[in-house]
Amino acid sequence: MKFVLTADWHLRGTKPRCRTDENWYASQENALNQVKSFANEKKCPIFVVGDIYHSIKDTTFYCIQMVQKLARKTKKGLYVLAGNHDLLYHSTENINRSPIGILMNSDKIYEIKDYFIENGMEDFSAGNFDEETENKKIIFKHVLCFPDMKSLPPNINALTAKDLLEQYSRAKWIFTGDYHKNFHYEKNGRHVVNPGCLLRQAVDFKDYESGFYFIDTDNDVVDFNPIIDFDEFVDDSYILKQEEREKRIEDFVDKLKDTKVISLDFVENVKNAIVSNDFEDDMVDMINELMEV
Repeated sequence: MKFVLTADWHLRGTKPRCRTDENWYASQENALNQVKSFANEKKCPIFVVGDIYHSIKDTTFYCIQMVQKLARKTKKGLYVLAGNHDLLYHSTENINRSPIGILMNSDKIYEIKDYFIENGMEDFSAGNFDEETENKKIIFKHVLCFPDMKSLPPNINALTAKDLLEQYSRAKWIFTGDYHKNFHYEKNGRHVVNPGCLLRQAVDFKDYESGFYFIDTDNDVVDFNPIIDFDEFVDDSYILKQEEREKRIEDFVDKLKDTKVISLDFVENVKNAIVSNDFEDDMVDMINELMEV
């Protein structure tokens, strides 16, 4: 079985703060087209293991159209699994009330399980993050999975690749989504493959190489293919601005504590602090905006 493995597209109408693209929609479409072109070249389908969209609120009609257009131009079909970000209230019970429900009723867009049914393959399982997943030879699961214990942050309820292989003892291949960094874990001829995010949408991913995998289960092929996403499109300068903003707010709070004219009304106290101290105009505007005074 050959296919393109991808996940965590997080398509959205609002451009992330770290991106400097002039046209955010065009950047997202560019990434999708790279996946589509590769799949058509290899004459294989595309499998998406969840989180096509970033949020229900920020899924615009154009975001839906982007995926529908991609599916129509993908020669071997687009097969999807819902992720927690795709679903209203993060529940599969609301799949038909969510944008991904529209996709699953669109031309050439199918559920991942449909591929195996169409090809008479029974030893597989495909489960959303909140569903039971059977112990089969091939498993698709949208679940937060880290490559190893070293990468697992403290106080996070998640699994490692080793945990998954122990949990699904019959599985030779487990394909996951949700964790945003790509990895391929292999042990004794058994594989856990996580494609990571398709585009860098957070500043801590500035130096990260996003992309997708080409999978050939018959020949144990797992090839990573990077997405061309120019470095200048990711900027971390806003963090310094945010730090400066937070420092100035801290200074304001300290002066507020020293204000002698105190009432029982918090907003009134803010006004008194502004009057009593020589703040710059932009600082006053910022405080007023935050407090809506």
